[in-house]
Amino acid sequence: MEPSPSAGSPHELASWWRRLAALLVDGTILAVVVLVTMVAAGVPLADVNDTIWNGSSLTVIALFVLPEAIYDTAMIGARSQTFGKLALGIKVVGADDRAPIGYSRAFTRWLSTAFLWAAFTVLGIVDHLWPLRDGRKQTFHDKFARSVVVRV
Repeated sequence: MEPSPSAGSPHELASWWRRLAALLVDGTILAVVVLVTMVAAGVPLADVNDTIWNGSSLTVIALFVLPEAIYDTAMIGARSQTFGKLALGIKVVGADDRAPIGYSRAFTRWLSTAFLWAAFTVLGIVDHLWPLRDGRKQTFHDKFARSVVVRV
């Protein structure tokens, strides 16, 4: 287990609470994008909820999975941060070298968390709670991508 850098250092591991807040900011951004896209596509506001919950698997993939995959992979691959992470002052870096992880590992990170949620919801919850007990504050998807989340 790697010791955590001292508080205030540029590579201090991000707290679980900060990561959760960033996730909520990103979720809100994606929800607004989906809502605006649906309204722009002509779905009446009264039918948005019905379209989301009673739509086909293809609808769910088009509205939620693809936008999240593109958003997370593009933002973390290019900037090491999503807008939520930027707002909370954290970023994703390599676990060993603290360098940007790039698009390939950013996609691996997204895909592994998506798989855990899709395989069984409890696994997705455990994945996101895992940093509370992990010495490096890593989720499973961080471990798969060999990444950590640090304060900026």
